Amino acid sequence: MGIPFSQLADAVALTQEKLIKRGAFLDMQTDLQDHVLVRELWKGRNKKAFSGGHPWRFDAQIDHNHSAKFVGLYETDASAFGDTMIHGTVEPRHVNAHYVYDLREPDLQKGPEAIVDYVKTKQIAMHVSLFELLEETLWGKPADSTDLKTPFGVAYWILRNATEGFNAENPVGFAGGRAGIDSTVAGQARWANYGGSYATLDKTDAIRKMRRMAKKIRFRSVVSHSQPELGTSKNGIYANCETALLLEEILEAQNMNLGNDLDSKGGKTVFKSRPITEVPYLDADTTNPIYFIDWKWMQLGTVKGWENNLTEPYRVGDKHNVRRVDLDATMQLICTNLRRQGVLYQS
Repeated sequence: MGIPFSQLADAVALTQEKLIKRGAFLDMQTDLQDHVLVRELWKGRNKKAFSGGHPWRFDAQIDHNHSAKFVGLYETDASAFGDTMIHGTVEPRHVNAHYVYDLREPDLQKGPEAIVDYVKTKQIAMHVSLFELLEETLWGKPADSTDLKTPFGVAYWILRNATEGFNAENPVGFAGGRAGIDSTVAGQARWANYGGSYATLDKTDAIRKMRRMAKKIRFRSVVSHSQPELGTSKNGIYANCETALLLEEILEAQNMNLGNDLDSKGGKTVFKSRPITEVPYLDADTTNPIYFIDWKWMQLGTVKGWENNLTEPYRVGDKHNVRRVDLDATMQLICTNLRRQGVLYQS
């Protein structure tokens, strides 16, 4: 059954009326004020294209060899040996979005008053659909290890725990651990992010713990060597609207000369020179998390040549006047250093 003409009434009306700006329309397709991880990862610098096949692998050394000791003259040598290396692997995931149009629809837009590119609106709707899915997915995690379609998200890599510190645990539903490294196995407990909880968002509780977390995740190798860094971006701090507002109020309270502006900070709150980025997607999270993410070690990995593939329009099955365009990408959120990541949440 074809599309009845009545469903295209809005398109017809737009061609008959003079609008404020030719070719312009208001985008009200989403409830999110901003798609933070889409901008940081999909559109930003925190995206890394891998060449060759997959899975992607990285190596980590989880202990030294304990051979150093103080010795006396003529003491008999003793040898120390132990396998201190582990490796993590991640498999990329695939995403598809598309739009369709009927070849007869553009005819409705011809004439001097034609201002709507119908195909363009469909293309934009496809991209917004993709970005809505990515924002939700990249902040979350797959249900369990049997889900081989959904990419990993921040909640997969950065685990919350009420006990402050580096907690040797695995994500719920992933008994084998993150990237195949089981943090509960003896000797692998260092494969962990920093976590903790706070009761009150004030200087003696949450902010003190933020300061402590910032210090604890600042690891530096004592020996210079190549490491599996993924990018060059600096740390980011992320919180929902309510948390960002309260942090602004704390900042205002410690400044004496605020002038006449009720919103004197204008949403520009920083912590250790890093701006606190408001994340609309986290507004529904009543535990008010505060994420510290080091983008040098966490990136959205893509396969070269499959970052953002758009097909040419092609005919759809038995609908000879209908054309379809597909967008395909192969991706995965990958982290090669959990100890540089942290999260606090309100309990």
